[in-house]
Amino acid sequence: MTTDLRGLQPQHPSLFQLAADGESLDFLYARCPACGTLAFPADVPGCSHCGDPLRDAQRIARPGRGELLEYVTLHVPLLPGMEVPRVAADIQLEGGPIEEGVMAGTDESALRVGLPVRAVAVALPDGERFACRFVPHTGARA
Repeated sequence: MTTDLRGLQPQHPSLFQLAADGESLDFLYARCPACGTLAFPADVPGCSHCGDPLRDAQRIARPGRGELLEYVTLHVPLLPGMEVPRVAADIQLEGGPIEEGVMAGTDESALRVGLPVRAVAVALPDGERFACRFVPHTGARA
């Protein structure tokens, strides 16, 4: 799907980083020092479980995988410069929260509720950064 994007910077460095394979993304969590709960994103201001301020939280990288909960094709840009059409989705991250994401491509015919998905890096037009997109996950990461 994408090429090796090592050397580019993440569009949102507090949310994700490039995985070792140079294509997949790992999401960044904070482990609460008080109760051990993982919080996403890593720069969240406090633990939603116990209220700890997470000042001394350990940053944990976990594979960006999840399950597709729902999706819709947007045909009108919601923000200036937003490319359309675009498939917006709600994704239940593995062992974590429900997050909004963007599916790679615009063909809904291959999508279904419950589809396993994984996050991949996609180069942005500026040639310096990469964004997060989700694709169907067909097996273990290479």
